[in-house]
Amino acid sequence: MTIEWTKKTRFLRILRDGQAADRPLVSAWRHFIEAERDSELLAAATVAFQREHDWDFVKINPRTTYYAEVWGNEYDYEQYDGVVPAVAKAQISTADELRRITRRPADAEPFREQLATIAGVRRELGEDVPIVQTLFSPLAVLEYLGGHRTLASYRPAIREATPLPGLLAASPNEVHAALRHITETLAGYARAALQAGADGIFYAVLGLARDGYLTEEEYETFGRPYDLMLLKEIAPAPIILHTCGPEAHPERFADYPVSALHWADRAPGNPPLAESLSWSESPVAMGGVDERLFAAAGSADEVARQADEAIRSLTGRPFVLAPGCGLPLESDREALRALRAAVEQQHTPEQ
Repeated sequence: MTIEWTKKTRFLRILRDGQAADRPLVSAWRHFIEAERDSELLAAATVAFQREHDWDFVKINPRTTYYAEVWGNEYDYEQYDGVVPAVAKAQISTADELRRITRRPADAEPFREQLATIAGVRRELGEDVPIVQTLFSPLAVLEYLGGHRTLASYRPAIREATPLPGLLAASPNEVHAALRHITETLAGYARAALQAGADGIFYAVLGLARDGYLTEEEYETFGRPYDLMLLKEIAPAPIILHTCGPEAHPERFADYPVSALHWADRAPGNPPLAESLSWSESPVAMGGVDERLFAAAGSADEVARQADEAIRSLTGRPFVLAPGCGLPLESDREALRALRAAVEQQHTPEQ
């Protein structure tokens, strides 16, 4: 049977069915901090980026703080450190304040704002362009509620900088209660996002699995159970799990019920994409290109080389070509065009 390959059929074949298509999927994404506090502006910026580069699917990049804002965190949007605004007010400064974290409705602000963004992108791009909405894990949201940005990208893993170890040790029962409420809230929101027009979820555990941050036992106790609880609620929608930065241990998530595993395979301490074949039969590998390359003019040739190498290493396998993390705020257009063009150079025969 001949398959008519569209963005939607390719997306579903690779991420829903876990099978190779005519070629790998390709996508990239970035923050639009000048537009991220307004649903119409964020939708417009996302659509313009998609129309310029013709990605196989759109990953919406909301502001990093919107999850914590649901419970009342406040931020100074005049002061950004990269893509994260400065904390003005955090909900948790002591273990006693964990009781503030109760279940919130799926249409609470700013969830409602994000649902409007999804609907706006869908309206402009039509039904054939798949949309994936970003969702942080419950433990990552708890860390934001403690007034600390969760570890991401190449920021150093400094255990003493995060409030999580102290909270986990001092008040485990209260932490579990808060995490249950966060999980239930995020599950309701994720279902609402799918109803609003998203085709899947980009589930970010960020850098919580990195060496030197939380211990593996801490993550197994306070991260994994709530990941699995939430992922079960999102199923059967396609889910991309992102573990961020160097030493991000994607192999620890290989048994999660997700469609794809995304990690910075070019970062120190991380396995190459092809190595995933030895420890993962189910999730599709995603990555291939160092996201830092896109910050430099003249990097298009190296982007093309890394992309070609990644595609060849997984020939015949379902695969998603992407940078290892979000793009720099200012990215070289030629490098982005080279990434998009890479998947057109090679094709996987139809089965």
